[in-house]
Amino acid sequence: MYKTFDQIVSEMQADMIAAGSQATDFTDGSQIQTLIAVTARALQNQWYMLEQLVELFFVISSEGPFLNLRVQERGISRKQGIASTGNVVFTRTTPSPIGSLVPAGTVFSTLDGSVEVRVTQDVNLASGWTTGSAPVQCTVVGKIGNLPEGTPLQIAGPAISGLQTIAVGPGGLTGGVDTETDDELRARYLELIRNPVDGGTPADYLIWAKGVTGVTNASVFPLARGNGTVDILVSDGGIPSQDLINNVQNVINENRPVGADARVIPPTAHTIDVVISVTLAPGYTLASVQTPVMQAIQNYISSIPIGGVVRVMGMADAVFKVPGVIDCSINTPSSNIALGNQELAVAGTITVQQSS
Repeated sequence: MYKTFDQIVSEMQADMIAAGSQATDFTDGSQIQTLIAVTARALQNQWYMLEQLVELFFVISSEGPFLNLRVQERGISRKQGIASTGNVVFTRTTPSPIGSLVPAGTVFSTLDGSVEVRVTQDVNLASGWTTGSAPVQCTVVGKIGNLPEGTPLQIAGPAISGLQTIAVGPGGLTGGVDTETDDELRARYLELIRNPVDGGTPADYLIWAKGVTGVTNASVFPLARGNGTVDILVSDGGIPSQDLINNVQNVINENRPVGADARVIPPTAHTIDVVISVTLAPGYTLASVQTPVMQAIQNYISSIPIGGVVRVMGMADAVFKVPGVIDCSINTPSSNIALGNQELAVAGTITVQQSS
C-alpha cells in the first residue's frame, strides 16, 4: 500500500523511539529530523515505484505500452486503426463547358470540417460532364471516417473548375476502424486465456477471426454445410472487403484442425434507412449538426453485431450525445429491427430533418 511522506516520517520517528534512540529533537531543521526527511523521501519514491510495478504487471490494471508488452507474451498485438475508403461523386445541373482534372491529393471535407478525405488517384472529367466520381481515403484512421451515402462535402483546398455539388458516393465511406483500446485489447487477451485453444471449437474460430486487424465482430456456425464444416462470418462494422475475408481465411487455414472445412464469408447486408427529426439548441443550425448526427447513427448501426437487434432508442441515445441536439424523434424505422442470425445491419439513406 502506498504511503505518504508524513506517514513514513511518523513511522520512522516511532521506530527510533521504540528502539531506544536518545534522539528527542524532531523539530524541522534539527539534524535527526533532516536525516529522517531525506530517507523518507527516498522511501516514498520506492513505495511509489513498487505500487506502479504491481499496477503495470497485471493485465487487469496495466495500460498503454505496458499492456502491449504483457499481451505479447501470448502472441497478441494491439490492432491498429484503419482509414475508411469509398468514392465521392460530383454533379452538375448543366453540362460542363470544359473538362476538369481532380488530381490525386485533393482534399474534401464535411461541411463542419470534422472529417477530411483525400483523392487517391487523378480523375479526368471530360468536357460536357454532368456526373463524375473519384476514389478517396479518409485522412485519419477510425470510425470517424465512416460516412453514409449522400453526406454533403466541400473542397478543402484550391477550387476546381466545374464542381458544383460534392457528396459521398453509393455505399458510403466504409472500413474505418478505430485503433484497439486498452479495454478492448484486455478483453481479447482475457478471452484467449479463459478459452484456451481446444482442437477447433467454435470459441477457437471466434478468437482466431477476432485477432485479425479490421475485424470488429464475428460469428461462428458449426456444421453449417454438414459434418466437418464450419462457416465464420466476419465484419469490420460493415460488409467486409474481399481482402479482409482473405486475411481471415489465411489465419483460419493456418490454425484449423486437419480436415476441417472452414469457410470465411461475409454476412448478408440488412440495409437500415433512417429518417430523424432533431430539435436544436440556440445557435446551432441543421447544417452544423447534420454530419455528426449522420455519423452517430452510422456508428451505432455499425456497432450492432451479426444477428443482433437494431434498437430505435439506441439510435436516439447516440444522437442525443451530439452537441446542439436537445431532442430528437426517429421517424424511420418505427420499431426495433431484429436481424437474422447471418445478417448485418448496414446504414442506408440517413435523412436528418429539423423539427418545426
